[in-house]
Amino acid sequence: MSSKPRRTRSSEEASIPARHLRLQSTLFEEVSLLFRGELSDPLLEGVVITTLELSPDGRHARIGFTLPPERQESGPAPVEEALDRAMGFIRSQLALGLNLKRVPHLRFICVGVAPRLAPGEEGDES
Repeated sequence: MSSKPRRTRSSEEASIPARHLRLQSTLFEEVSLLFRGELSDPLLEGVVITTLELSPDGRHARIGFTLPPERQESGPAPVEEALDRAMGFIRSQLALGLNLKRVPHLRFICVGVAPRLAPGEEGDES
């Protein structure tokens, strides 16, 4: 018997197929792009997608988002209503952009408020 330690992955990591992780990542990128340029509802301006979790069967995606600081007072309810209205458009854009048998049902969850940027920080991407 060898006394070398084995490097093992956690059971959670080992149980998620690489294709599933790639699809989850692609969905995250596509939804993020839609939020940056395709959605015209003013209530969704400044909303940032932070996470996307695809269910094991691929039928549901839970998407975390942050509110912009200026929406902190009104809370997530108006943004969640705007997301409900935009859901069909978002799913149709995903269907057009990705070659999927089935576009997952999307569920948006507010995970917090984005921090305010200090003067001069906005747009600095060096």
